[in-house]
Amino acid sequence: MRSLRARLLAATAAVLAAVLTALALFSARVTRIEFHRFEDVLVTERGETLVSIQQLLEAAYRAGGGWTGAPSAVERAASLSQKDVFVVDRQDVVIARSAGIAHAGITTEGPSTFRIEWHDGPPRQLLLRAPGMPIRDDGGRSVGRFYAIPRDASPARPRRDYAGAVNRWLASAAAAAGILALFLIAALARRLFGPIESLTDAALRMEAGDRTARVPVVSSGPEDELGRLARSFNAMADAIARQETLRRNLVSDVAHELRTPLTSLRAQLESLQDGIAAPDARMIDSLHEDARLLERLVDDLQELALAEAGQLTLHPGAVPLDEAADRAASAVRAPARENSIEFVVEVPSGLVVLADRDRLGQILANLLGNALAHTPAGGRIRISARMRGEEIETVVSDTGSGIEARHLPHVFDRFYRTDPSRARETGGTGLGLAIVRQLVEAQGGAVRAASEPGRGTVITFTLPAAVMPSAADGGDGASRPS
Repeated sequence: MRSLRARLLAATAAVLAAVLTALALFSARVTRIEFHRFEDVLVTERGETLVSIQQLLEAAYRAGGGWTGAPSAVERAASLSQKDVFVVDRQDVVIARSAGIAHAGITTEGPSTFRIEWHDGPPRQLLLRAPGMPIRDDGGRSVGRFYAIPRDASPARPRRDYAGAVNRWLASAAAAAGILALFLIAALARRLFGPIESLTDAALRMEAGDRTARVPVVSSGPEDELGRLARSFNAMADAIARQETLRRNLVSDVAHELRTPLTSLRAQLESLQDGIAAPDARMIDSLHEDARLLERLVDDLQELALAEAGQLTLHPGAVPLDEAADRAASAVRAPARENSIEFVVEVPSGLVVLADRDRLGQILANLLGNALAHTPAGGRIRISARMRGEEIETVVSDTGSGIEARHLPHVFDRFYRTDPSRARETGGTGLGLAIVRQLVEAQGGAVRAASEPGRGTVITFTLPAAVMPSAADGGDGASRPS
């Protein structure tokens, strides 16, 4: 029960249970106290007056040897206490009563329960439930009881006083319970919605341009919605910050990549305008190379943008991997031979990938071109492939200069080149491997790099297999040096 909904329901139920329990206990206590006070009002006022009446009636009973002197003793008791008094024997039969209730009807309703009805004046009645004060003989045995009733006794007044007292106590209890509930709910709201307020504040800071805004993650478990929300917000903020950095870097990198060929073009054209240089074949070739570099940069940027936006047009189909490798290899055979670089294709026949034929060729061309640019004379470039489950793994390796460990995690980033000088001789636009990653992932594959400085680089990518090869087709494959 760690989700926000469950915690809110549990907390609300706990608050209600605590408040209602406290209110019920308080109400029961107050009702019991007030009811005892109510009975005391209806029955009698305990104190010295009642003790005096008790002594007077007991003396009369003992002096007369019975109830013969009870009426006069009752009158004296009524005069002494200023109350109406009546006496009953052990069977609850009325023996004597004072003049104030001489015409009132006194009937027995049950053990120690009497109903008194006044017939003189406005009709009124009173139900009396009480054991009364005992009257004892010489031996200390109870021979009867007496009751002393206030002369203005009426059920309306004690009931009204009782109801008013209980209502006042209940109103006070309800107010206290309400304050307690508000306190508990405020504490609960602070605990539950404090993270939301922090999140809102961080969101406003993000909106104002503060990309460092983060929220503390206060979580009680994996099912805690607020913890997941805080982690998601921080992840989003990190992604936005990374995208902001990438955007700034992209603008800077594009400007840098465009500046070199544009500066070269401008310098050569100004030399021609000023008559410093003649428009010979070498000059024209240089201008043409700069123009092609600009065109390639623009094409690569457009293709990379389409791939990252998921708008790249693909025509997947069954493509024999050995044929695609041979076609890609044909483009680098001549320059590899000129630089005394051994070129080996070890792709078994029967390996068929599900891919766009042209995009697969572009992937291989980019990887082979990158390997050729970084492999010195006498080196070796190799393409190999094998089945791995339902995928085909293709490996392009070289014996070139390799990549330092600190550069390896960034080789697939846009415009990232291990040469900080960005010399044209050490690489192209810096988009080749970034395009490779986007094209491979767009076709359901994955790509990774491994390298060791001075010993070469290995680029491995996987693509889904279109046809599972038989044992005969899988073969060991033949090495085809180029």
